[in-house]
Amino acid sequence: MRRPVLRPAESALSGIRLIGTGLIGVLLLSSCAQDPGPDVMEEPVSQESLEEFLVEQEDVLAEEAVVMVLQEGEVHTATTDGADEHTLFELASLSKPMTGMLLADAVDRGEVGLEDALAEHLADLEGTEAGEITLEELATHTSGLPLVPDADGFAQQDHQARQAGENPYEVSTEELISLAAEQGVGDSGRYIYSNLGIALLGHALAESAGMTYEELLQERLTEPLGMDETTTSDAEGHPSDEDLIQGYDSSGEVEDFGSEAFSPASSSRATPEDYMLMIEAIFEGTAPGAESVERSDINPDMGLGWHLKPEGYAWHNGISNGYASLVALDPDTETAVLLFSNYGVENSELGMDLLQDILDAAD
Repeated sequence: MRRPVLRPAESALSGIRLIGTGLIGVLLLSSCAQDPGPDVMEEPVSQESLEEFLVEQEDVLAEEAVVMVLQEGEVHTATTDGADEHTLFELASLSKPMTGMLLADAVDRGEVGLEDALAEHLADLEGTEAGEITLEELATHTSGLPLVPDADGFAQQDHQARQAGENPYEVSTEELISLAAEQGVGDSGRYIYSNLGIALLGHALAESAGMTYEELLQERLTEPLGMDETTTSDAEGHPSDEDLIQGYDSSGEVEDFGSEAFSPASSSRATPEDYMLMIEAIFEGTAPGAESVERSDINPDMGLGWHLKPEGYAWHNGISNGYASLVALDPDTETAVLLFSNYGVENSELGMDLLQDILDAAD
């Protein structure tokens, strides 16, 4: 049986596989693979209580897991014995908040505007339905674009690959943009979770800055914040492949979502330590694009790339073939929960309950 590893408190500066990263955002936590019940944590957060949490939830966190809590400027970490805060995980849809922050930063720089049409930055989409979508609509899932492209049978191939535990995103950025040019667009203004939309947004921001998305992410976000272990990926192979922890579902090993094309939406990678550094910087107001957690004008349930709860939490989750994660942060109390696992079973409600219990215990 896995043995959770207890790690000292650090300075704040220091089963069933659900198919599709996008489905989790659509579900909005209403349907989960587990029912953790009330009182996930019945006492103020401590290293011991987090260790106990991992033991009690080992059915959901069946492989390796890392849980981190930021409270009152201190980070508490507990892990299973096969992972730690420097283990590289696939972020799946936790890639999206980083792209939302890059959008907010690009607006601050005067490079783009939220109301810019996509075609202003991706010239290949000029004269297409997708080209008329605004950058803010992409960042808030109100563009009318579907989860993945329908053209050339991509959506069907995507579904089949996910079912088989294979990478559904073996497409180049150029091919993805070509598929988007053929894509019909539904009603704008209605929430439709779209990996396609956020992927296009990321590449539009990169194009406007005159670099690739990988270069943009590094230069504008990860390097300034010291997130040295955060990276994109590629279906054709990437240097981070060597360090990525193997992902699993209930049947065993599965493929990751390595993809240059979908890295802005669902294929980037990071360590828990790196992602917590970003959350700390958001609270401090020093993160590029930190205002991305503020409510958008066109969808009050969204920031830019972040979901927002009525209680004021900003959150996002990610689930792919063999990875599941949740990050939830409460700006009012500067409290945050991070949960990373290399087991592709949805754990978002578990993480949200943990945050709520920590806040309740602190009252």
